[in-house]
Amino acid sequence: MKISLNWLKEYLGNIKDNDELISRLTSMGLEVDSVSKQKRDTVIDIDMTPNRADCLSVMGIARDLSPIYKKKVLMPKISKLSNKTKSHVKRVNKKISTAYSILVIKDFDNSLITPKNIADRLELCGISQINFIVDVLNYVMLEIGQPMHVFDKDKLNGALDVRFARKGEKINALDGNQYTLTADIPVISDSNGAQAIAGVIGSDNSSVDTNTSSIIIESAFFNQNLIRKSAKKYRLQTESSYRFERGVDPYLNNLALGRVMHIVDQYSQVKNHMFNSIVSKPISTHLGKYIKMDISYFERILGVKLSNKFIINTLSYLGFNPIIVKNKLKVSVPSHRFDISIAEDIVEEVARVYGYNNFTEIPLPPTTLSKSKISKNNTSKYLELLSSQGYHEVITYSFLPKDSQKLFMSNTSKIEVLNPISEDKSEMRVNMINGLLKTAKYNISRQNSDIKIFEIGKTYKKHKDNSVSEENVLAGMISGVNYPLNLKQFQRKLDFYDLKGDLMSIFQNLSFNQSEKISYLSNSCQAVISQGRKPVGLCGEPSLSLYKQFGVKNKIFYFEIYIDLLKLNQKVTYEPISIYPKIYRDLTLLFDSKISSGDIIKKIQRKSFNYMINSRISDIFYNKNDFGNDKKSMTLELVFQDYSRTLQDDDVNTQISMVLDFLEKEFNAVLRK
Repeated sequence: MKISLNWLKEYLGNIKDNDELISRLTSMGLEVDSVSKQKRDTVIDIDMTPNRADCLSVMGIARDLSPIYKKKVLMPKISKLSNKTKSHVKRVNKKISTAYSILVIKDFDNSLITPKNIADRLELCGISQINFIVDVLNYVMLEIGQPMHVFDKDKLNGALDVRFARKGEKINALDGNQYTLTADIPVISDSNGAQAIAGVIGSDNSSVDTNTSSIIIESAFFNQNLIRKSAKKYRLQTESSYRFERGVDPYLNNLALGRVMHIVDQYSQVKNHMFNSIVSKPISTHLGKYIKMDISYFERILGVKLSNKFIINTLSYLGFNPIIVKNKLKVSVPSHRFDISIAEDIVEEVARVYGYNNFTEIPLPPTTLSKSKISKNNTSKYLELLSSQGYHEVITYSFLPKDSQKLFMSNTSKIEVLNPISEDKSEMRVNMINGLLKTAKYNISRQNSDIKIFEIGKTYKKHKDNSVSEENVLAGMISGVNYPLNLKQFQRKLDFYDLKGDLMSIFQNLSFNQSEKISYLSNSCQAVISQGRKPVGLCGEPSLSLYKQFGVKNKIFYFEIYIDLLKLNQKVTYEPISIYPKIYRDLTLLFDSKISSGDIIKKIQRKSFNYMINSRISDIFYNKNDFGNDKKSMTLELVFQDYSRTLQDDDVNTQISMVLDFLEKEFNAVLRK
């Protein structure tokens, strides 16, 4: 939205520093997109957020700046409207408008030339000149924020009717297009049909021109959702709809008509006018709201001690009418603020005026407060060790939803976040099981049920003296089967002993002692993990209540190790990898159909043939016609490699012959030719 800086300063009084004023706009949340100097004035283009409809006018922006400069906004001159009448409006559908006013002016000279100051400001703000009365209405809209529409009274047939359109009804709009209306579109009509799409655009049939002598000016509060729907449906975003769909002050319509009357009186003599205002209650659901809060809430949220005087003065300038009684603050929500509903909104208003740049940085707590003994080197070792066992690292939040830990933790032990960023991050975790179960559930729901995951992070415990300690924890979880389906390895479901075996292969001197004291694990499947005589962790299956909480049906096994207490064996033994090439050979043989492929591989591996580093079954084939019912064809893949030289064909051929002899003796196998 473009505004004139000189025009804005008329509302704020004598302000000399233009650069400071522009900077203040941005600091208040009214982001300045561009600044340009034109005709001894400065034009500011403000990128307005959708929630700040109250600032879509010069007066609204001045009101937002008033607490910064400690100046009351100078109100424009308003003419008192008299000659009240109940004529010229047939009815008003309160679903469309709850405050609808008209100003009727007869014997009006619309051939007047638009005054230069009005024409110049409209041009600066990007509004085209049309004719005297339309220019005045646009001027007042930019000035105080109330869109209005004017009808040529002599072109209307009967009184105005604020209603929903009839299906198939048409309107010839001011943009030169004809629109076919539906039954959910609000319109202003006379007895001939629709003369305006309410709050969006008028009809060319009732438009004013330089020959117009009698006018009806409409000023109303329209339902935001209906205006938004109409504008979106017909892809019409006018200056009027842009404001109405965001929210116009419900009490502004009569003030705007009074302002129009004052300007018109300056340039022409109005001998005859009438005024009609129809109001339905409640005018708007946001009116009459009060917010009560403790005055200390500002310091709690902002982290800065602000004086009561500063808070009261700021809210007073912004129109909240604050009252403090016994450290309790009560404010009324202004009619122009549709975006205010909770105490945090009030805190934000004060923070904007105080200035976000003025908040001092709060340093993080010193590292000496942490009891962490874990080093980056150890973390890397845990990552390598678990990854070598097929585990994948995950990272979950240290914050958990409210009451998500109540199944295994009392309220006195719960660590609540004072100012949570959301309800689902309002408690600190006392263990890792919630985050890992949520991750497991996410994967299982997406058909990835074979899970081996781990996380290294912190847990937080509250003690009887209300002190809180942090612990470095390594936690993990397994579920699903041990191997993908293949011909070499038998597939089975993972269990507690797989978890135990993984841990014992990674960490030395671990023992597992049965327990029934861990509340979030099943009593029939839990153990305390010790290293030597020192307890260093726990493991087991989640309790039935946790399964239900997360909606998990697959069997899961969990472990948790307190790595500050753990001793990691630094001695690692390994075998070097051969740098010489591997030789692959396939053998296809006939076996008795009752012989297990697993037995064949086990016996080959136990025989320990020279240079053989691997063997597997790569193919099994049954053919009753060629082999009969009691035979099957199996292809063995054998891999040979030496650590000191490149193998020759003779070396491998010798071993192949030995393998064939062995299989013939052990299984009566026959080489297929």
